Amino acid sequence: MRKLLTYIIILIVAVPLVRWVFQPKIRPEYDEKGRVIIEWYNYATPEFLELYEKYLIPEFERTHPNIKIRLNSSMGDTGYDAKLLTLIAGKIAPDIIHITQQNFPFYASKGLLMDLNPAIEKDPEFNIDDYFGQVVDGLRYQGELLGLPSDFSAICLVYNKKLFDEAKVPYPDETWDWNKFLWAARKLTKDTDGDGATDQFGFASVNSYNRWPAWVWANGGEVLSADAKKCLMDDPKAIEGLKFYINLSLKEHVAPTSTQNLGQDYEQMFMAQRAAMIADSRYAYKLFSKGLEFPWDVAHMPKGPAGRATTFIWGGNCILKSTKHPKEAWEFLKFVSGYEGALLNVKAGNAFPAYKKVAMSDQVLKSPISPPSDHVFIEAIEYGRQAPFPPQYTEFNQAMRNFEGAWLGYSSVEDACKAFTDAVNAAISGEVW
Repeated sequence: MRKLLTYIIILIVAVPLVRWVFQPKIRPEYDEKGRVIIEWYNYATPEFLELYEKYLIPEFERTHPNIKIRLNSSMGDTGYDAKLLTLIAGKIAPDIIHITQQNFPFYASKGLLMDLNPAIEKDPEFNIDDYFGQVVDGLRYQGELLGLPSDFSAICLVYNKKLFDEAKVPYPDETWDWNKFLWAARKLTKDTDGDGATDQFGFASVNSYNRWPAWVWANGGEVLSADAKKCLMDDPKAIEGLKFYINLSLKEHVAPTSTQNLGQDYEQMFMAQRAAMIADSRYAYKLFSKGLEFPWDVAHMPKGPAGRATTFIWGGNCILKSTKHPKEAWEFLKFVSGYEGALLNVKAGNAFPAYKKVAMSDQVLKSPISPPSDHVFIEAIEYGRQAPFPPQYTEFNQAMRNFEGAWLGYSSVEDACKAFTDAVNAAISGEVW
């Protein structure tokens, strides 16, 4: 009898719960005031969320009284895409999503993003030329413009002027190539206390896909073909370019190995004056603004055998095709990626706004945290490129593990590049797609 009673209680509780789980969810389209609800999915940091909620969203709602913005966030990269795909599968997708160069190809290739070209053609107030063209191009896919950029930064050479002066090494200039860079890095690498161990390095490298492709390109190599349908990292030029970068630590010893960094990342080493140079983005300014006890500046990346090259990184926003309110979503997208959103990026110290008028203003280039040659980040756009990602970016990221042995000196760069190429081409070919 007790067992029967238990089963009945379980059924009473379980049936409604199961029904709730499996019944279709409906996201409200209007709030209690009759305003259209536009949901914006983002993974901003706490300080950005505060700026959005205190300044950006209230200002937009003040000037657009018929629209209510609901912010839906995922803290950090971890779980961002999993949560978004769950929302999409559950048919409660947001209207607008934040995107980066990494995951954009995936959502674009799935046909989830709305083409903005028709909206732009009908909007006399909007001018796509107000944005940096190279960054905008990163949001194009098969002839469609699928989003607007909000912020970006090229990667440039950041250097400690104090350490250069002490070593009597001239500051980097337009004539710097790989040979001059390596000569300077050797002069700046020192055992300062005479114990036989290097205390100060000329450069601090990082195994990051937002960094190493620049060295491949500068040597005439390519990571992917122009149509992103073939990996080309097994080409000798690509291999030699990556080998030069990796050998800065393993062969030349002008950059620390993973055991020599003493638990510090490349930016921490620079701030501690343990590295005289790093290749970094303007996103680092937020960290540097906390206090550098030495004069510093930025310079162009050194020229390789095939010329000067660098990567740039960006963030942006896209409207999902599934939105029921494309006009209202377009209004908010323009706002968050336009002048008002650009000012917010400046306030947050978030690299460069993609909106030219603000990015090239004295408010940005002559801000209290800007070094003398801050304009170099703008100039670098001309030769900068986005590190390419295929739609299969999860498998692509997994394939990069093949480089770990080369970075540690356990395997050759040649073997790592071949293993990476084979893994990426298998993913692109459709074997895992």
